[in-house]
Amino acid sequence: MNEAQPVGVPNVRAWAGQPSDLFQQDLIESIRQVRAGSPDGRMDDTGWTSILAISGGGANGAFGAGFLEGWTETGQRPVFRLVTGVSTGALIAPFAFLGGEHDATLRRFYTTLRTEDVVRRKPLLLALAGTDAFADSTPLARIIEETVTEELLAAIAREYRRGRRLYVLTTNLDARRAVAWNMGAIAVSGRPEALELFRQVMRASASIPVAMGPVYIPVEAHGLIYDEMHVDGGVTAEVFFYGFMLDLPSAARWAGVDPQTAPPMRIFILRNSQFRTPYEQVDPRVLPIASRAIEGLISTQALGDLYRIYGIASRDGIAFNLARIPDDYIPQAAETFDPVEMRRLYELGRTMAAAGYAWETQPPGLLQGEGVGGDD
Repeated sequence: MNEAQPVGVPNVRAWAGQPSDLFQQDLIESIRQVRAGSPDGRMDDTGWTSILAISGGGANGAFGAGFLEGWTETGQRPVFRLVTGVSTGALIAPFAFLGGEHDATLRRFYTTLRTEDVVRRKPLLLALAGTDAFADSTPLARIIEETVTEELLAAIAREYRRGRRLYVLTTNLDARRAVAWNMGAIAVSGRPEALELFRQVMRASASIPVAMGPVYIPVEAHGLIYDEMHVDGGVTAEVFFYGFMLDLPSAARWAGVDPQTAPPMRIFILRNSQFRTPYEQVDPRVLPIASRAIEGLISTQALGDLYRIYGIASRDGIAFNLARIPDDYIPQAAETFDPVEMRRLYELGRTMAAAGYAWETQPPGLLQGEGVGGDD
């Protein structure tokens, strides 16, 4: 992938797990852009540089969407310098990035849609006969097309020029590696392919392998054009920070900024799931067993992602803040995307935030005696 570039829109992505000169230079430019508009480096009146990371979680993304609306209601929602999204978080991220005036779009998506509005199931025999998924995500692609418009792209480009950044994570399945996409760089490129690439990346990040078809992104390398297979970013990370891609102190120095005088930094993580799920007797059949096992793998990976973010935040002097679905919440979904259940989750998130949420300042399990996983 180091040589391959998205057709028409080069230099907008990097491997998420290793240092990236491309993203590092873009970070330096981001700092300079912010300073050009605000010499003290502040983007709002909170006194902080704020980062938002939105996790995966499928239909549970309703929680994060509702939380954002409740946060807006308090009048305390920051202007985020960086927003990242994975899977369902990638669907939320562009609208969270643009601010509370886009809460209504998220409310419609996460409280009114049913499963059939997001995916179309294929006949079982057809799915088993060699296709790439059990369901067709064309309905989701249509929703993304209706909401991610040229106007939205222009708004993201304007914020990019102010120094703000929006990253989305996908998984390159051939390489089995996480790919970070600089969505603002796509938006600001002005290339005719930019809008379609932006939509493809959002859809890919939310495309659960096997359940939904991969997204094939055309790339060019050595004069040849071929398709890369991209799927749910949650395959490689449930929530995403800048990881080892960026060196913040070095970027500040290159931008001519004294880190000691810069605003303090903080990260807010919206985890669209629980860690300690209620006890549930598993039906002794293949699909229920597989489903429960995969849920366990995802939960464990998410916890590892939080530990990694916590370590990086501690190293770089960034205050850690976590919000998540309470462990005592009892899901009542009748289908994958159940509008009744999603409205419950949306209102749960909204009321939690509107009441003035007490953010967790470290990941679950770091406190003595606190466990994670299922109930005993």
